[in-house]
Parts: sequence; C-alpha cells; structure tokens
Amino acid sequence: MRTKNLVLCALFAALIAVGTYIKIPTPLLPLTLQTLFVVLAGLLLGRKYGAVSVCVYVGAGLIGLPVFTGSAMNPTFGYILGFIGGAWVAGYIAEKFRPCFMTWTLGSVAGIGVIYAVGIPYYYVMSKYYLGNELGVKTLLTYFVLMPIPGDLAKSVCAGLIVQRLAAFFPESFTWRREG
Repeated sequence: MRTKNLVLCALFAALIAVGTYIKIPTPLLPLTLQTLFVVLAGLLLGRKYGAVSVCVYVGAGLIGLPVFTGSAMNPTFGYILGFIGGAWVAGYIAEKFRPCFMTWTLGSVAGIGVIYAVGIPYYYVMSKYYLGNELGVKTLLTYFVLMPIPGDLAKSVCAGLIVQRLAAFFPESFTWRREG
C-alpha cells in the first residue's frame, strides 16, 4: 500500500467519523453525512481502498475511540457493518462501468442499498432477541426504509455530483484508475 493510499484511507475514515456527528434536521428524521462519506470512499478510492477506509473507521470504534454514536451492542451497529460492503459495492460500480454522473449516482444508491440490507435485519434481530422489544415488520420498514430513503437518495445525487466535479479537476487522483 502506497503512502498516498494510506493517507486517503485515513482521511475517509476521519470523514466518516465526523459525518456521524453532523446532523441536518429534516421533517422526518435528521440526516447524518456518514453514508455520504462511506459511498464517496468507495467511489473515489475504488472498492479495495474504499472498504479499507471503512474498516479503519469500524476498527477505531471497536477499540474504543469515540467515533460511533452508540456501541457495538446498539441495534444500529448493523448499519456500521454494512458500511464496509456499501463502500465496496459503490467502488466496484465506479471501477467497472463508464465513469459518469449516472454511474456514480447508481453506485452510491447500490452502496446504500447494501447498508440497508445488512443494517435492517441486524436491527430487527438485536431489537427482538437482545433487547426484547417487539418490532413489527411494518414499523421496521416505515422507520428504517421509507423515512430515510428521500435523504439517502439526495445524498446519492450529491455523491454523484461531487465525484463528477472532482473527476473533472483531478482525473489522475482516482487511485483505482491508475492501479487497476
């Protein structure tokens, strides 16, 4: 791993940690920038280094650094685990398809979809079996799919725009383009 890649992975791990605490109030529920930085890690660094940067973030939280808003026993920890796959999928799509706004936006949507696919079942199992809370499927889908989708779609469009702008100014900076 080159020094540049190490620095970029550390930078995105720090951005994900900071994004945890940046809350944008909305009528439904507050948005954090965490998932934006997760998918940007994949889109900008590629699948390998994007996933590594998220692993650094997760590892930092697991050893006790205050980068999570909860703990590993929190029902929302499944989303944090899903970040690793989300960054990988976003990076994979960015690497394998024609570089353009639509690819980057769809890569972001797919990455967030992976986060949902890991986070929602984890939340359900932890709530029901660890905390003993009865949670119906309708409630789960309403609060953890329908309510966050508008914000996550907006973040996906923002991610596509950010990558498009950066690609125009710094095409040589995309690690995965040079290293294959």
